[in-house]
Amino acid sequence: MTDGFPPDDTGTAKRPDVITGLGILSFVNIGLFLVIYTLGLFSMMGLRSMPEDEFISTVQDSMAKFSIPMPDDTMAQVDEVMHIIYASGVLLMALYLLRTIARLIGVLGIWRGRRQGLTIYAVAQIGGIFLPHLVLPFKYMGLVGPLLAVGMVVLYSTQRRSLS
Repeated sequence: MTDGFPPDDTGTAKRPDVITGLGILSFVNIGLFLVIYTLGLFSMMGLRSMPEDEFISTVQDSMAKFSIPMPDDTMAQVDEVMHIIYASGVLLMALYLLRTIARLIGVLGIWRGRRQGLTIYAVAQIGGIFLPHLVLPFKYMGLVGPLLAVGMVVLYSTQRRSLS
């Protein structure tokens, strides 16, 4: 269905190839993360049935079992994150899941040729960079993820004139 795309020079209304390519990439990415964050949400819910000290020691034992050598400052960060995940992991996974659902709604809109889909997608991507930091300290903000999010918004935005 290409109902939202304006006719091109030949008079046919079809989805631009750039939107097709980006859309397929986005649908694969979103599908994968819907599964990951849904499983993460249920895992975090189950985790709450375990006492915090037991959870922390289980993580530390697992790290020791795999012989992951870490400097003391990195180990301190792991401990800090484990406390955050124990206390707020359900909220964190719910925020990630919400962002991913909003991205899906936006990409579906773009796929159908609707400009509002681009707006929804852009807000979900750019806002989604900061949303997890309602739970996580900003020092844990990565670089690659936010750059990819902004890059995808820019790439989709190049097709804005093709959307109605």
